[in-house]
Amino acid sequence: MHRLSCLIISLCLLLAVTACDQTASDSSNQQALVISGEIDIQGKVNGKSGSSLTLRLENLSALPNGNAVIVEKKTALEKPQQPVPFKLRVYRDQLQIGTSYVLRIIYQNAEGRRWTSSRLYSINRATEETRLGKTPLEPVMPMETRKPQLFLCGKKTIKLLEQNQKAQLHLQDDVYHLQNVASASGARYQSADGKIVFWNKGNEAMLSMAEFEWPTCARVSEDVLALFPFRAHGNEPGWTLSANVDEVVLDWNYGQQHLIMPYPELNLTQSGFVLHSETNVPLLKVNVLNSLCQDSMTGRPYPQHVELHYGDLHLSGCGGDSYTLLTGKEWIVEDIGGQGLIDFTRVTLQFDSEGRLHGHASCNQYTTAYEFNEQLDIADPIATRKSCAPALMKQEQRFLNLLSEVERLDFDSSGALLLSTASGRTLTARR
Repeated sequence: MHRLSCLIISLCLLLAVTACDQTASDSSNQQALVISGEIDIQGKVNGKSGSSLTLRLENLSALPNGNAVIVEKKTALEKPQQPVPFKLRVYRDQLQIGTSYVLRIIYQNAEGRRWTSSRLYSINRATEETRLGKTPLEPVMPMETRKPQLFLCGKKTIKLLEQNQKAQLHLQDDVYHLQNVASASGARYQSADGKIVFWNKGNEAMLSMAEFEWPTCARVSEDVLALFPFRAHGNEPGWTLSANVDEVVLDWNYGQQHLIMPYPELNLTQSGFVLHSETNVPLLKVNVLNSLCQDSMTGRPYPQHVELHYGDLHLSGCGGDSYTLLTGKEWIVEDIGGQGLIDFTRVTLQFDSEGRLHGHASCNQYTTAYEFNEQLDIADPIATRKSCAPALMKQEQRFLNLLSEVERLDFDSSGALLLSTASGRTLTARR
């Protein structure tokens, strides 16, 4: 009996110790980590209200594939005076052992101009408090000041803006400040603290952050970049889409409904591209087919068919710039008003993006201006005064007269350009 009592007491003590250990472990995991400091904004900052400070604790290893934000705190600042103190609290059970975490800082003033931290601030899970002191923030170059290079790294779109010997790496709404450094080949950029390195040569690039290696990056081709800014529209219900590399705006139901998607991610597909943002749950999927599309109301041709999907919303219409159907390579005229051309003669059309049309008229060179809105309007052409055989001069005059009367354009199933007058006479040209 005495032995049984001792055994029971020992078991109770063991359970009590285990419970204490578990409680201590739970308490340790739930213990708050405090990150504090003061932001030091480089450059002139006005004291207007309406500015904000965003603090983010991010998991570096999750950045290439999805949402890396562990904790985010956004604070409105009323008439901020430098330096601006900050504090972020995170619990240890939100963090994984052996994972790299960094603090990112974004300041935005009332006019929308942004500053971001110039270095990576690594956070140690085992530390109860991290005091960063003064953290310098550098201004972000507006995207419109430079044409960015785009790279697809994992599932992320990275934009690189270069200026003199510096560069900025845009990743969603965050920006990393880099400097050009010597490289045996290609272009190499790194942050002032050396924790971020971006190196590219040709169509490939490598990116590392605090020794975490991203998947190999591939440069987005010029053909894809030429799509942007991309515009599309459709009817019934009326909708418009304006997509650039830093913002997407969608209006539908004749402007009654509106979507703004800042800092979109770009994923390329065989038939177009997919745009999405961490701030919007539904994907905005834009399928672009490079084939002639005619507006269902005006009949105006466009270079692409467009299908748009956003949640349960499905829309179709036309996209691209109609002028690109005309500009580029020169058109060779094959027929003038159904009367053909004299053998071995040359009649051409060369449209440029500035509204100028010129070419060879049979004997002489000609030039004129054109506008392409709801219909094609071509001014009376001016030709040089060279004299040729009568038959050639007659063909030239027939061409120039018909050209000045053109009102609309179309394309046949083989891609030939058809320029038509109000009376139905047509110029046929092909590339």
